[in-house]
Amino acid sequence: MKRLGFLTPLRLILIKATAGKTWQAAWLKVSLCLGLSVSSLSLFAQETYLDLTQSKASVAATTAHPLATEAALKMLKQGGSATDAAIAAQLMLGLVEPQSSGLGGGSFFMHWHAEKKNLTSFDGLAAAPQKVTDSLTTDVDGSKLPYAQLSRGGRSAGVPGTLPLLAKVHAQYGKLSWASLFVPAIEVATKGFPMPAYMHQILAAPGSAEAHPELLNLYFDEKQKVKAIGTPIVNEAYAQILQKIAAQGPSAVWTGEQGAAFMTTIQKGYRASLITLDDLKNYKVEERQALCSPYLRFTVCVMAPPSFGGVVVLQMLQMLEAKTAQGFNFNQPEFAHFYAEAGKLAQSDRQRYIADPGFFQVPATALVANNYAQQRAQLIQERTLPNYPAGQPVAASQVVLSNVTPAAPSSDATSQLAVVDAAGNAVTMTTTNNLNFGSRLLTQGYILNNAMTNFVTNPKPGEISPNKMEAGKRPVTSMAPVMVFDDKGQLVTLGGSAGGGQIVDYVTTNLIRMLALDQSPVEALSQGHVSTAIPQRVQLEKGTAAAQLAEALQAKGHQVEVVPMNSGMGFLKRSGTGWIGAADPRRDGVAWGFNPTP
Repeated sequence: MKRLGFLTPLRLILIKATAGKTWQAAWLKVSLCLGLSVSSLSLFAQETYLDLTQSKASVAATTAHPLATEAALKMLKQGGSATDAAIAAQLMLGLVEPQSSGLGGGSFFMHWHAEKKNLTSFDGLAAAPQKVTDSLTTDVDGSKLPYAQLSRGGRSAGVPGTLPLLAKVHAQYGKLSWASLFVPAIEVATKGFPMPAYMHQILAAPGSAEAHPELLNLYFDEKQKVKAIGTPIVNEAYAQILQKIAAQGPSAVWTGEQGAAFMTTIQKGYRASLITLDDLKNYKVEERQALCSPYLRFTVCVMAPPSFGGVVVLQMLQMLEAKTAQGFNFNQPEFAHFYAEAGKLAQSDRQRYIADPGFFQVPATALVANNYAQQRAQLIQERTLPNYPAGQPVAASQVVLSNVTPAAPSSDATSQLAVVDAAGNAVTMTTTNNLNFGSRLLTQGYILNNAMTNFVTNPKPGEISPNKMEAGKRPVTSMAPVMVFDDKGQLVTLGGSAGGGQIVDYVTTNLIRMLALDQSPVEALSQGHVSTAIPQRVQLEKGTAAAQLAEALQAKGHQVEVVPMNSGMGFLKRSGTGWIGAADPRRDGVAWGFNPTP
C-alpha cells in the first residue's frame, strides 16, 4: 500500500532539485520542496491505494498526475463506472496539468463494455470553426500571414471538443451523477495544489514569462519567475467554471457571461479567432468504429482517422511481425533498423491518405489489412531505402501526395489516462491542448488549444491536400489510444501516450515490449525510445540504452540524432484476475488501484 502523492513526486523533486547544484544547495532545495509537496498532497490524500508497479488490483487507474489518479479512484470507490472515473480524472488534469489538456482541448475516448463485449470509440478532437480561410497562414482577405506569429493566440484555436465528449460518454456509460464528478477538481482548485515538477520544467524555460503573459498571475511570482516546485497553486476561476458546468452542463461555456468571456479571450493574439458561440453550441462528438488488426496472438484496436497514430501503430506492428524472425529485441541493431524502416513506410502512407473521413475518402481498413502490411514489409532491406513512397492499399487511387507539415519536434503536450472498473469495463483516453499550453490563452481558469496548427500550413494550388483546413473539419493527430484483446476476446492491455508526433512510436514500442516480450508496464515504460516521426531522421532517446544504437544505425544509412524524448505513456496490463500498470517515469503520473471489499 502507498500513501497518495509521495513517491513519484519525491523522485521528480530530487531530480529537478539536484540538477547542477552542490550537495549542500541541493539538500536545502529538496528539504524546502519536500515540506511543501508532501504537506500539500497529503491535504487531499484520504485513502491508500495499491501501487500497480508493485502489486495488482482488480480496479485500476493510471493518469499523468497523482491527484488525477486519486480523483478517478474516488469515483470508483463510490461505485462509479470507468467512464465516471475518466471524467473526474480529466477535470483534475485540466487543473494540475493545464499545459497538456483540459476543457479547452480535444480528446479521443475508447470504451470497453465487459459484459456486452462491445468496443466503442468517440472523437472529440478540436475542430475548425464554420468560418475559415484556405490555411492558417492565409488571412480573411487572402493575404499571407507569418506562421510563427499564428501558431499561438486566437487564430490557432480550434472549437474545443473535450467537454462535449465528456457529456456524451457520461450519458451513455456514467453511473454517478454528473455533478458529483466535478467535486474533486473543484476542491483542489479552491484549496490549491503543489506546483508539479513537469509543469515547472516547461515554464522555467528562458523567456517563458514573456511567452505566457496570460499565465503570469497563476504560475509566476511577482518577479515573473515561475513558482517553485511544491508552491501551492490556487485557481478560483477554474473552480467557478466547473461549478457552473456541473450545474448546467456544457452549455455553461457558451451562455451568459461565460460565453462573453470566452469570446473576449479568443480575440487576443496576432489574429483573432474566427470561432463563434454557435460553433461551440453546435459541436458534434463523432462515434467511430475502431480499427483492429492482428498482432501475434492478439487483436490490437485503435482510434480510426482522423487519427493517423492508430494507422501507423497497426501498420508497424504487422510489418515487424512479418519481417522479424529472430525476435523483437530493441537492443539488436538489426531489429532497430527494421523498426525504423517500418516506421518510415508507415509515415509515408499516413501523410498521403489520412484526414478527417467526413471530408476525404480515407481507405482506413485497407491501410491496416494484414496482407497489405506484409506487402509493405517486403520492401524493407538490410540498409535504408533510397526513398519511401506511399503504397497503394486500394486500386486506382486518385489521391495526390500533398505538401505535409512535418511533426514538430517540441510538441510533447497531451495527456494519457486509462481506467478499469470493478465490472471490468475499461476506458483509454488521450486528451490534448496540442502544443504545451496550446494557444497560450487562458479563459476562466483553463487553457485553449492551438489545434489549427495541425492542418496543412501551405497547401499548393492544384494539389489534393487531405489535411487541408475546411469548415468544421478536424485536423489529423498522432494520438493513438489502444486496447488489446487476446485470442479469447479478453481485454489484456490498454493505454496510450502523450508526446506529439512521436506518440506512434511510444505506443508501438511498448506494445511490442508488453505483448511480444511479455514485459510488465513498468519495465516497458522505463526503456529508451526509438522514433521515425520526424522526416528523414531516426531519433534515439538521450541517456538511455537506445542511444547506443546510433553508430550501428548510421552504418545502415540512417540519419540519427540523440535527443531527450518527453513521452507521457500510461498503460494497464492484465495479470491473472487483476491489473498491473505504470505511468511514464519521465512525467508526474502514477498508476494505482484497489480491491473492492466484498
